[in-house]
Order: sequence, then structure tokens, then C-alpha cells
Amino acid sequence: MVTFKKLTDIGQSDTVVEMMSSLYREDPASYKEMDPSRFSNTIEHFIYEPSSGSVILFISETKVVGYCLLVPYWSNEYGGNILFIDEIFVIPEYRGQGIATSFFSYLEEEKPFLALSTALEVTKKNTRARVLYSSLGFVPKENEIMLKSYFNVPPKK
Repeated sequence: MVTFKKLTDIGQSDTVVEMMSSLYREDPASYKEMDPSRFSNTIEHFIYEPSSGSVILFISETKVVGYCLLVPYWSNEYGGNILFIDEIFVIPEYRGQGIATSFFSYLEEEKPFLALSTALEVTKKNTRARVLYSSLGFVPKENEIMLKSYFNVPPKK
């Protein structure tokens, strides 16, 4: 049985950073060269600013076997919080055991951040994840996400 626990101990961040690295190696997104220094920054930010998001650990007995980054945002369209799944990862030897399905049930029951809906992104080539998400009721939206990066733009003085 797997349990889900919010990460509150910075001492466990190394395990999550390793899984984050694995995620980006296995399923590279639009960031072809992801900067791993961002991983620790994200974890610290969510621990010290919990209203901005959280890291949820997937624990089997005493072993961390996966994680998810949850980020809430207000939607005028839906009239409440949307829970965005920024990342979700289960280590390979634990896949196919219903962990992700259990996690989505957990989200529906617990409704973190008082979310009305859950949203996520998935790469086009990740067919296994697409099949899972569709089976859980996720559907593509008509609107597309457009992104403009400010990473290389110096801040205004």
C-alpha cells in the first residue's frame, strides 16, 4: 500500500531531486537542457511558502517511490482554485501498480488547496501517461498554453 505525504522536511529533498532528474531524462519536455539547480529551489520554495504549492511524496512502507508537484492557481473561468500538476513521477520498478491512479483518487478526496479541478501537461510522446490520464477523466482543452520565457531577460532596475 502506498501513502501520500506532503514534504515538510528539507532533509528528504535529495531523494526528490534524484527523481526529478530521472523524470527529465526519461521524458524531456520543452526544456531540452533543464537546469538541475532549479529542483532544490522549487522544493525549498514549496516548503517555506506552502500556499504557493507542495511536493507530495509517494511512500511504500518506508521507501519514497514517487512524487508530485502541486501548484494551485485561481481561475476566473471556473470560479475557484485549479490544482495544476506540474510534475508527477513514479520510479520504474513501482509503475503499473496503480500508484498514480490511487494518487488521483486521493486528490479528489482531499481536495488540496480547495481545488475545483485538476489540470496537467503531458508530452505528446508519453502515450502511457496519456492513456492513464484519459482513463481518469482528463480531456484535452480547446485552448492551448502559450509561454514566453524571461529566463534570459535581465530584471528591470
